[in-house]
Amino acid sequence: MNAQTAFILFIVLVVLAIIIARSRAPAKAGDLALTRAVNAALAREFQLSNVQVDVKTFDGVVILGGFTHEYAQVRRAVEIVGGIQGVQSVENRISIRSGS
Repeated sequence: MNAQTAFILFIVLVVLAIIIARSRAPAKAGDLALTRAVNAALAREFQLSNVQVDVKTFDGVVILGGFTHEYAQVRRAVEIVGGIQGVQSVENRISIRSGS
């Protein structure tokens, strides 16, 4: 491959990367606000607890990840999140870890 062909290939790859980056949908303001509301509600409930929950929101669907040591805490987290206005559904991916 000569230098001219390599340069053209490089330019094509850069243009494709720019197109792909711009085509990705940015996070919606409503999803960001919903994530903040969910995090605040969970923090109020589990202030000093051993619950570690990660929250992601996509089009009103809240995905809960992380871990806890008690199944009752998982149920409570899902219950809290399901009661927040704007939440379309809750996908629970919280794991139960044994031990302390």
